[in-house]
Amino acid sequence: MGDHPTSGAPLSVVAAAAAAAIRDSPTVDADSRELASAIEGVRIERLSIHADPRGILTPVIDVRDSFWDEPIVYAYRFSILPGRIKGWGMHHLQTDRYFIVSGDVRVVLFDGREDSSSAGSIVQVNFTDRTPGLVKIPPGVWHADQNWGETEAHVVNLPTRPYDPDNPDKYRIDPHSGTIPFDWSIPDG
Repeated sequence: MGDHPTSGAPLSVVAAAAAAAIRDSPTVDADSRELASAIEGVRIERLSIHADPRGILTPVIDVRDSFWDEPIVYAYRFSILPGRIKGWGMHHLQTDRYFIVSGDVRVVLFDGREDSSSAGSIVQVNFTDRTPGLVKIPPGVWHADQNWGETEAHVVNLPTRPYDPDNPDKYRIDPHSGTIPFDWSIPDG
């Protein structure tokens, strides 16, 4: 019962595999820095984690950074349960500024602005406990957040406008409606 080599796959399988192959799109530059978002006005910042034997420290807000070019006027925390999606949501007036605090979160953005140079573009960004970050989402950009992990995920939003309970600046689309063409399955490979 030793190891026996198996015969090779038929040439038709080899040709089909070659024809089906899709090259990865670039995600980092030559210095291993994450490429800028393809959606106009969206900004993604990875945060540095500083660790020592006592624990970690992650700087989040430095008002000298242009990410925070508008004042901080309101903040709230929300969570996403494992396997769940929050979204699609969009605002006409406010910019959302996310800090992904914990968990495995995929933030998916769709540019719904007809006058934008990136109208119709979709961008997805993944965050984990080891890769925290900030996302700036301008008005008119639809966004949805998916927890692809096994624990509850937490996000703090610091929008540029306080919540107005009498006139909420929030519009929604069911993420499973197909209105925005995005496949929510988590790919392997």
